Amino acid sequence: MKIRRLAACIRPGMAVIFLLLFLAAGCGAGDEEDAAGGEDGNRSGAVPTMPAARFDQPTPVTDMEEASEADRQEDEAAAAEEPDIATGEFVYGNRCAECHGEGAAGTDQGASLIGLTLGEDDFEDLIRTGGELGPDHLFGSTKISPEGLKAVYAYLTSLE
Repeated sequence: MKIRRLAACIRPGMAVIFLLLFLAAGCGAGDEEDAAGGEDGNRSGAVPTMPAARFDQPTPVTDMEEASEADRQEDEAAAAEEPDIATGEFVYGNRCAECHGEGAAGTDQGASLIGLTLGEDDFEDLIRTGGELGPDHLFGSTKISPEGLKAVYAYLTSLE
């Protein structure tokens, strides 16, 4: 019985001692390290935590006229490329054929698109905004990319 009483008195004291030891260990070395290191807290010869940036070579300056000419040539080359009709047929099959039918022949849900008379800009406007057809006919750039839309237009205008 005496041992139980003694153990009951010692447990809280031991818990307090362990708590103080853990707190002291978590605090670190304290102010002694800062005093030895000077103003910034680093001792002489200590390695900094982040190395200074080094630039070995200067960055070349681009001639803006040459860059503009190169951009213009790339734009002309991209505009001169014909849209891929096979890609257009594939995109049409995934996005449009459900309502407009295979080969754009039309169904009871959508009109025939053979002999499409819309210009490319009007076609894009109709697809992107839904036009008079409303939100059921709205295909944003996440559903059909600009390149995919051009390819679909090329496919539809190739049908006769």
